Amino acid sequence: MKLRTRYFKVLKENPYWSDTNCLANALLEGEEYSKTEIGRVFKLVDKKDYGGNSKDVVLDNLYRLNTDKK
Repeated sequence: MKLRTRYFKVLKENPYWSDTNCLANALLEGEEYSKTEIGRVFKLVDKKDYGGNSKDVVLDNLYRLNTDKK
């Protein structure tokens, strides 16, 4: 399943979760995705959702979460 589809599924099932949390959970449920794919879907996350953190730091953490889930 595409990451975008999985992300929207998790978002719909958990309306009170933050966008970043939904993306993280979508990464945990699915197969391994590339940095590019994660970056594309991350553009859908509300900028207010990850506060003062740098976009690059959040993306790096999501990518590590994706690759270290085994």
